[in-house]
Amino acid sequence: MNVEMNMNRNEYLKSVKNRLDSVGDGFCAMKWLHETLYLHTGDNHSCYHPRPRNVPLSEIEKDPSALHNTNWKKWQRKVMLEGQRPSECYYCWNIEDLEGDHFSDRVFHSSSDFAEPLIETLAELPWDQPINPKYLEVSFGNGCNYRCGYCCPQASTLWVDEIKKHGNYDLTYNQYGIDFLEKGTYYGPKDDNPYIEAFWKWWPSLRKDLHTLRITGGEPLMNPGALQFFDLLEDEPAPQLELSVNSNLGVSFNKMDRMYTRIQSLLNNKKIKKFSLFTSIDTWGEQAEYMRTGLKCDHWERNLIKAFDMGFQVNIMCTFNVLCVTNFKSLLDKVIEWRKKYGKNAVRFDTPYLKEPPHWMINILPKEFIKYMDDNLLYIQNNEWFRSDEYEKFKRVTNYMKENPVSKEKIEQGRRDFYVFFKENDRRLNTNMLEVFPEYTTFFNLCKKVYENYD
Repeated sequence: MNVEMNMNRNEYLKSVKNRLDSVGDGFCAMKWLHETLYLHTGDNHSCYHPRPRNVPLSEIEKDPSALHNTNWKKWQRKVMLEGQRPSECYYCWNIEDLEGDHFSDRVFHSSSDFAEPLIETLAELPWDQPINPKYLEVSFGNGCNYRCGYCCPQASTLWVDEIKKHGNYDLTYNQYGIDFLEKGTYYGPKDDNPYIEAFWKWWPSLRKDLHTLRITGGEPLMNPGALQFFDLLEDEPAPQLELSVNSNLGVSFNKMDRMYTRIQSLLNNKKIKKFSLFTSIDTWGEQAEYMRTGLKCDHWERNLIKAFDMGFQVNIMCTFNVLCVTNFKSLLDKVIEWRKKYGKNAVRFDTPYLKEPPHWMINILPKEFIKYMDDNLLYIQNNEWFRSDEYEKFKRVTNYMKENPVSKEKIEQGRRDFYVFFKENDRRLNTNMLEVFPEYTTFFNLCKKVYENYD
């Protein structure tokens, strides 16, 4: 890593944090400028750390911008402006309360080019004033060809199919239920959806202020509403817009190639400003494929390399979880391989720690596993192919695992559920976790004892 660049970046982040803290210790521009919207369930949040909350239909009937500016979110803005920390944002408070200096995503995200210039402006706005986001991540449906272990039916139709076939899991913390299908909080692709209707009413106003539009899923290329955006941008160009797509890269080569070709046409004709591809993988090889049922690394890599060949910016999101710890270096080696061939800036990666469900948290691992984290951190630090911010982000995950602010009760809950989930998961999928992750054998037996003695 470039030491001088690292120092300059850290100084810049410190200056952003000081400006945020001058408004309040909990102030974050994302509550105003960032929106993630799940139109098939009517849920939203201002970043992916707080849990999504349902948008009341009564609010969007009055004002379609309430898809972003809900009364709940306005109240959270008020809390921030009054110098307090919203409890739903505990992901960042966990990082900021660690010993030493650590930048949470409150700082990283507020330092982005669409947010940083507006920090003082936002601080002067009335807390209840509606505002259009600069960065919108939108999902039109949960159609997906993957069944990632820590995901849920709300984001994957494969999970829906499995729970319908095999039933729910016997977990103390269970996110795999499908009750939402019968409770009127889910809209399929053929249903009349008031949230999609409100979105298109909001769009003419929204598009004027958007800096980035990020289409997500499920898998966007399996959801018709997502594909409509390409047609829309052909007919109604947005030359200021940075377009992004979250894809699992697991769809057919032809389908990915068609999307790449359409995007290249939009760029060539200046109908959008920029394109970025976001994709997720948590380690490499058979361990990565175990975590994300449906993933085939060679297929995924072929679609990734086509994006490099097209000259697109690629961003890899690694949800750092309990099964990443021992084999993460395999992914780091792949990042180096891609950067050597396509350039250091061709691919970026981020390592947010997974905070739920408990049986996927790194916090449930014994301290013996910290040696893997230290080795991974040192590997990033001493390798010129990694960026300073990538080192800082992995450093905070390592320190979070070491200090482990999670309660003993939640750790016991996670270990109990770890045993139950993976035992049943292997039965359903005809897999064997301990053959894929033999270094977890002692830990698995520990979790079995916790299960047997769990009240």
